[in-house]
Amino acid sequence: MADLIDLHIHSTASDGSHTPSEVVTLAKEQGLSALSLTDHDTLAGLTDAEEKAKELNIEFIRGCELSAKYLDTDVHVLGLYVPKDKALLQDLEKELAVFIERRNTRNKKIITKLQEHHVDITLEEVEKEAGGNVIARPHFANVLVQKGVVANTKEAFEKYLAKGKLAFVEREVISPHHAVSLLKEAKAVPVLAHSKLIKCTEQEYFNLIEELIPLGLKGLEVYHSVHSFDDERYYLGVAQKYHLCISGGSDFHGKSKPDIKIGTGRGSLRVPAGILDGIKNSACYQC
Repeated sequence: MADLIDLHIHSTASDGSHTPSEVVTLAKEQGLSALSLTDHDTLAGLTDAEEKAKELNIEFIRGCELSAKYLDTDVHVLGLYVPKDKALLQDLEKELAVFIERRNTRNKKIITKLQEHHVDITLEEVEKEAGGNVIARPHFANVLVQKGVVANTKEAFEKYLAKGKLAFVEREVISPHHAVSLLKEAKAVPVLAHSKLIKCTEQEYFNLIEELIPLGLKGLEVYHSVHSFDDERYYLGVAQKYHLCISGGSDFHGKSKPDIKIGTGRGSLRVPAGILDGIKNSACYQC
C-alpha cells in the first residue's frame, strides 16, 4: 500500500481514541506513504505525531479540522500543511482558544441536562476520558457506556447526545467562510471536507464553493469513508469544474467509529499518493 495515503485522521488530541504517535504507527503498519493528523479545532497533537513520523520515516502533513455551520448544516474545513511559524498561526490559535472555551461551555450544559435526566455523571469523569484539551460528544458516550447507562456508544447518541435528543446542546461555531479565511491567513491549504455530509441542495452546495474560492478554498475531499465510488466520481467532477485540488482520507477516530480503519476506511477507500503534488502546488504560501 506504499502508493496510498490518508489525509483525514483524528487522535486523542480531539475525539479519537489513539494518541497522535499511535495513529502514525498505525499508518506505517498499514503501509501508507503519508498521513495528516487533522484533529477537531486544535493543533495540540501535531508535534508528537511529527516526531513519531520522523522516527518511522513516513511523510507527515500537519493539519487540523475546523467546525463550521452553513444554512443550518455542519460544514467542516480541513487545513493541510499547517505551518509551525507562530507568527503565521497567531490568529488561528486565538480562534482555536475561543473554540475550546465554547466547547467547555457546551460541555457543562450537556452535563446539566444529563443530570436533570437522573444520569450520574460529572464533567471531571468526561475530562479524564478525553485526556486532551478538546472534549467532544464521543467522550460523553464512552463514559455513559462505562457507567452502564447505555449498552454502547450508538445507544448513547440515539438516546442522549444526537441532535434533538435528551442531552443535546447545539454548538456555537464559525462560518465556513471564516474558517477558510483563517486557514489561508495561516498559510495552510483549506480543503472542504466530506461533502456528502453537507445537508443542503446541490445549488446551495455550489453557491458555498463559489463563495469560498475567493476567500482561499483550495481543495475538495473527494475520497472519504462515507463517499461511494459514484460519489467519488461526482466530487471529482466538482473539483475539476472549480479547479480545486483533490484530497482524501478515512476520517479515522478509533473506537467511536470502529468500522473505519486508517487508510482503508470501511474497506474500499483508496487515496492515491499522487494527489499530494496537487495539494502542495496549492499551498497558500505560493498565493
